[in-house]
Amino acid sequence: MNSRIIGGALCAFLFAAVASCTSGSASDDLGGVGLASGAGARAGSIGASGAVNGSGGAVNGSGGAVNGSGGAVNGSGGAVNGSGGAVNGSGGAVNGSGGTQSTTGGSATAGVSSGAAAGSGGRSGAGGAHAGGSGGTANGGSTGGSSGSTSGGACTNPPAAIQGGSNAWASRYWDCCKPACGWKGNVKSGNPMKACDASDNVLGSFDTKNACESGGSAFMCWSDSPWAACDTLSYGFAAASAGNYVCGRCFQLQFDGNSHNAGANAGAKSLKGKTMIVQVINNGGVAADQFDLLIPGGGVGILNACSTTTQGITSQWGKNLDLGAQYGGLLAGCNGDKSCVQQKCQSIFAGKPDLQAGCDWFLNWFNAADNPTFTYKQVACPAAITQKSGLSDPG
Repeated sequence: MNSRIIGGALCAFLFAAVASCTSGSASDDLGGVGLASGAGARAGSIGASGAVNGSGGAVNGSGGAVNGSGGAVNGSGGAVNGSGGAVNGSGGAVNGSGGTQSTTGGSATAGVSSGAAAGSGGRSGAGGAHAGGSGGTANGGSTGGSSGSTSGGACTNPPAAIQGGSNAWASRYWDCCKPACGWKGNVKSGNPMKACDASDNVLGSFDTKNACESGGSAFMCWSDSPWAACDTLSYGFAAASAGNYVCGRCFQLQFDGNSHNAGANAGAKSLKGKTMIVQVINNGGVAADQFDLLIPGGGVGILNACSTTTQGITSQWGKNLDLGAQYGGLLAGCNGDKSCVQQKCQSIFAGKPDLQAGCDWFLNWFNAADNPTFTYKQVACPAAITQKSGLSDPG
């Protein structure tokens, strides 16, 4: 396993509020506190072997990528795809089976309970991605397997290549915490990002206390995992900082085939020519040139509402689960062995198809890339992303 750079910063305790942190393979995320004034900070460092650690999990719609007729119906109802496939439908438009489903949500602690509507907070980790079932070719029809496949088929209308742009890198995380953009005080317009209860049911209130605080019950929804729109394009969610942290804003990431700090990483190399579009849902102490992707099983970091023995914190996935390295998650804990990661995902996410799909996406479409680098620019958010998160694009 490559050595990890555990950086970032220690979580700041603001007015006795609980800070949230996530980390990626190599990154450490410190969550912000959801104070009324919204002061959230997340310190993320980077780990060579394990990107930003995302806590836990995988993703896939419930039932995995169950093919609809000719199409991508994402599991039974799939988190994102309903029957008939949200993206695909019969005849599949872009996504094959598996459609656009995902659960890797941000592991950000979105503010403390006292943050209520205005609480900022929430730390975000790099996030998990999941292929919502690989499924169909561009014209639909092919199946994507129960856990989602590597891609969604050939791209029929891929985004234009970035000319110019800025350079950055991606870490990963999933800590099961409510994201910073799940609080009203942190969004410019429209509703905050949805949050879910311990059983993954969408909550009716945006003011529910963050699960990463003692007594809290608002978690990241499993359907927030990344997913493949086609074989060279995926969608997902991420944490960002500095000028990139604007709740709901989207960025196109164009991978260049290199790793930030994992050397000649085969996974990162395989991403060359692929693109992701991510929506910012969390903040924290990641670097200005870093996006912390929300990916199930990416590592929990300092805060953990996925599987913990901390008094007062509910474990959404169950207690005493092997989530891999605290920073770097399953990939770091398995020393880069993809078969090991797959086995752990199947054990941890049994009965949780959205999360399993996210893990499958990470292993297949993303090829377990460790802290890949890319060129990025701001873009308009695709409807497939905003419909899933509930966050409007602020422009």
